[in-house]
Amino acid sequence: MVDFTLWIVSSDARLSEAWYKLFTRNCFKVERLSTLAALGRASEGQKGLALVCMELEDLHAPADLKTFISGRKNLSVIAAACGKKTDNKLIAELLDSGADDFILSELDEQVLLCKVKAHLRRMLPSLTCSRTVVLSRNGDVEVDRQKRTIRTGIKTRRTADVSNVTPKEFDILSTLLCNEEQVVTRNLLMDEIWKDKSGRVNCETIDKHVETLRNKLGPYGKNIRTIYGSGYMYKAEAVK
Repeated sequence: MVDFTLWIVSSDARLSEAWYKLFTRNCFKVERLSTLAALGRASEGQKGLALVCMELEDLHAPADLKTFISGRKNLSVIAAACGKKTDNKLIAELLDSGADDFILSELDEQVLLCKVKAHLRRMLPSLTCSRTVVLSRNGDVEVDRQKRTIRTGIKTRRTADVSNVTPKEFDILSTLLCNEEQVVTRNLLMDEIWKDKSGRVNCETIDKHVETLRNKLGPYGKNIRTIYGSGYMYKAEAVK
C-alpha cells in the first residue's frame, strides 16, 4: 500500500483552511504549506499530491513551477489560480510546465473533492489484487473472491464458514487481506469499494462496516487493526 500526503500550498489562509477542513473531513492525510520551498522539504522521499496556488511568494511564473517539478517523480501537482487572474494562456503554460491538472481556486468544494479522488485513482496503484483465493499469512483465514466466501480456522483445522457478511463487509475484508500488514487508508477504501459513489460516503460509514465485520468474524475480528488518523490494517494473530 502506498502511503501518501495531500499538500495544500497557498498563502491565502482562508482558502487553505477551507480546503484543509474539506479533505480532513474526508479522511485525507493533509498538510498546509505556504511556499514551494516548504513543499520541497515536506515532500522529500514521500509520495503525494500538491494543490499549488499561483500567488506564492516563490512562484512568480509557470517557469518557476517547471523548475520545481523537474526531477520530482514522487510528487503530482494540481495548479490553482483565481478565475479573475486566469486566462487560457496561463493554464496552457502551467500544464506545459509539468502540472498534472489545473483548477480555479473558487471551484465548488464537492467538485474539487471528486476531482482529487479521480486524480488519485490514476496516480496510485489499485488496491485490487489479481488473486482469486487469498489466504492470510498464517494460513488461518481464506477469502475466495470469485465465490465470495470466507473461511476461518483453516490452519487449526477448526474450519468455519462466515456466511452472514454483507457485500461491502466482504469487499473490505478482501481488500485488507490482499494488503495484509499494510495500512489501507479510509479514502482508498472508499474509492476502491464504493467507486463512483465514494463522494457520498463518509468515514463513519466505513467505521461502522468494519466494526460489524469484526463482530461477525468472532475471535478473528481482532486481526483488523485500527490505524488512528489513517485507516485499517489486517495483521493476523493466533486464535486460541
